[in-house]
Amino acid sequence: MKHSYIGAKWVPGSEAHRDINPSDTSDIVDEFSFVDEALTNLAIDAAFDAFKSRRTLGIQARADALDKVGNELIARAHELGELLSREEGKTRPEGVAEVKRAGQIFKFYSGEVLRQRGEHLDSVRPGITVDVTREPVGVVGIITPWNFPIAIPAWKIAPALAYGNCVVHKPAELVPASAWALAEIISRAGFGDGVFNLVLGRGAVIGQAILSNTKVSAISFTGSTNIGARVMATAGARFAKLQLEMGGKNALVVADDADIEVALDCAIQGAFYSTGQRCTATSRIIATSGIYTRFRDALVERLSRLRVGHALSPNTDIGPVVDERQLKSNLDYIRIGSEEGATLLYGGTLRTRKRTVSI
Repeated sequence: MKHSYIGAKWVPGSEAHRDINPSDTSDIVDEFSFVDEALTNLAIDAAFDAFKSRRTLGIQARADALDKVGNELIARAHELGELLSREEGKTRPEGVAEVKRAGQIFKFYSGEVLRQRGEHLDSVRPGITVDVTREPVGVVGIITPWNFPIAIPAWKIAPALAYGNCVVHKPAELVPASAWALAEIISRAGFGDGVFNLVLGRGAVIGQAILSNTKVSAISFTGSTNIGARVMATAGARFAKLQLEMGGKNALVVADDADIEVALDCAIQGAFYSTGQRCTATSRIIATSGIYTRFRDALVERLSRLRVGHALSPNTDIGPVVDERQLKSNLDYIRIGSEEGATLLYGGTLRTRKRTVSI
């Protein structure tokens, strides 16, 4: 059983959670204990105390710690990429590439720590100068989704730590293993007690605690539009700094003069790779009349070659969706499209290990 990381200690929660492999639901990736609101507030207190008592590192030590995290992620990319694929469903090569990318992000911000800039300006008033400096905001609450369980946390955690903030990270409950693995690496990098904290649990419980706690000065959120609206309503009401990335309806435009092979690659990779679960996944394709029929027919032919299967199989192009709830959502969109008059050109069947069931 693995636990949350609070105030430099691994702290057990009160609720047991099994992390299940969507490629094989009989495979338990690991077991985790989920924390409650009280332990979430304890993590926020630890981060707040660390910031107020100036336990954050100087810039060279911060750069070294970030670089250490990046180096270990890259060195363990194959191990951690397989773990990521087992719990989230994207193929092993995609999982490995994501871990490497996360390592590169930490190494990038290791360099940025030493390149912090300020400005020294003349004032319009004689004999007066203006100095512009940048300061950390304090405790940053970071709430991340399940579709990129190491890369998105890296995009948020690395810059927050780089610029002297303290962090409370709440990952999606579907992907605790990847978040725990990242936290374990950070815990050994030497950032200082309480500077980084991981809280594992349900968004309705611990996410709400992060939003409403006045010791959290800034929140970075990636997730659904509905939850993003709640983040804004709750944390915005107390004037916390907010960064929100929410659901999109991303369009790919294919014009008459497009290179059709390039357009097909863009469409298929954008819509279906990473199990179709990218924040920027192509959800609409707009083709102009001169290329429409040719592009449509070629797209269906290319789709027929894609292999759906176990995320760790070398023959798999598309792994499974992350859980049954997401599968139902996908099937509902197919149904809604058909009811609204769309024509289903390919797919629309639910594959099981024993048989194919029409829907």
